[in-house]
Amino acid sequence: MRKIFLSVVLTALCATATAFAAPPATPFDAQAVLEQQKTIRADIDAGKGAYGKLNPATRQEVRERQDKLSKLLENRRYEDLSQAEQDQARVDMAWIEYAGKTDDDRLVCERVRTVGSNRVERICKTVAQRREEKKSNKDSADRALQNRNLSPCGPEGCS
Repeated sequence: MRKIFLSVVLTALCATATAFAAPPATPFDAQAVLEQQKTIRADIDAGKGAYGKLNPATRQEVRERQDKLSKLLENRRYEDLSQAEQDQARVDMAWIEYAGKTDDDRLVCERVRTVGSNRVERICKTVAQRREEKKSNKDSADRALQNRNLSPCGPEGCS
């Protein structure tokens, strides 16, 4: 009985392990990636965009990874690459993409309880959106406080 139970549990574990296995990586168009890298390189050289604002060491690292990626993908298709080359290309593309992101692009999520309800909502905004919202709220509160003190008689009151 115990052996049967253990074999059933083991079979169930194997079935769930294969169900939750990592999905295969989606193929990418090598030529489109090369065009995107040319655009990024132009931004770095011109000093504009998110990549133009990088510090010199990071710029150099981006250029080196772009050179490796270009050599790897030049005149080849995704299907022509070995699994190791596909993985290396993905790592380089992800690193280059991450290097161009600023803190303002980072997504921050918070759980907010709606007033008068026990329901909790998850609200996600970028750092830039949160900063702009905070500034807008502060400005409107300042305006409300300034307008509260205004009266037709002046600050001393009516005489």
